[in-house]
Amino acid sequence: EESGLLGSAYYAANPIVPLAQTVGGINIDAIQPIGETKDVIVVGFGSSELEDRLSDVLAPRGMRIEPDTNPSAGYFYRSDHISLAKRGVPMLYADGGVDHVTKGSAYGEAFGKEYTELRYHKPADEYDNSWDLSGIDQVTEILFELGYKLADSSDWPNWYDGNEFRALRDEQRAGMDD
Repeated sequence: EESGLLGSAYYAANPIVPLAQTVGGINIDAIQPIGETKDVIVVGFGSSELEDRLSDVLAPRGMRIEPDTNPSAGYFYRSDHISLAKRGVPMLYADGGVDHVTKGSAYGEAFGKEYTELRYHKPADEYDNSWDLSGIDQVTEILFELGYKLADSSDWPNWYDGNEFRALRDEQRAGMDD
């Protein structure tokens, strides 16, 4: 990622599974170690039907999707999944949430702000024994379940109507047996 998305660009140009036969992808990038939350952040919210599938996984847990609070920063276009998205494959970029189950959103937001300002891509960006990793476990289980259900389904997700990558996917999948 930090070197210009070279690895994902290479894979998108040389996929192991043809992109027309790739159901979709899940980008797991930055899960803050704040503990369990009531939400999952979707970067690039409003992009693909994978969000509907994520909502279905979250609902029985009493959780919800929250859109990225800073879409103008363009994070959706600056992470590894974009190489596949640009070639039509529906992608979901999900991060851990900020609404901590007992400490609330203010705690999660403050934690994220402190991490970003003082640690992210800086010498202090190292593991800290005080972190609560249970939220990383929570999101990993959620995204594993989403991936498992996606792999076990014959109903292929697509980009939402009006998304810039929708026409690519429709062309890619034209005439394919789902």
